Amino acid sequence: MTYLTSSWNLVIDRKGQKELGKKRIYNSAFKERGCADVVKWDVFPIRDGERIKVAFESASSAWRQGVWLKTDKGILVNGLRCQSAELWKDKAPAEVICECLTSDGFLSIYNIWDRGNGRESQAWSSGMLIESCQRGRRYRCNDIGFDTHFDKMVFRIERVSK
Repeated sequence: MTYLTSSWNLVIDRKGQKELGKKRIYNSAFKERGCADVVKWDVFPIRDGERIKVAFESASSAWRQGVWLKTDKGILVNGLRCQSAELWKDKAPAEVICECLTSDGFLSIYNIWDRGNGRESQAWSSGMLIESCQRGRRYRCNDIGFDTHFDKMVFRIERVSK
């Protein structure tokens, strides 16, 4: 069963910012509505060769939900090396182990969804509420709309002990 979509698209920083993928990006639309802690793009500090576990907890959307991951040197998922990876909750195992390859020490993360016309992300009202957990972070996601409980998908990223 295939659960990984490999994406070789380059991230283009149209504003010329060299920090893209190196620091957290907050959703300004939620901030304007008094919720300044909604994250559009998270950055998780990692070491080269470090293994992480993506653990899907729940989803409550009519649309397909997933997570996008990227490092500067690629990610190994199920023996496949890719520049960025899309893991979809409906196709992936509940827990997926990934090996992160990096020289800059950053793993980029954001939520994705599909309403039937292909992957979507980074919408005006999309984002994640993030909380620390024992070995990583829990992400509570929203896809579209400001009337939300951030429960469209919930997942964790955890460090895996060797």
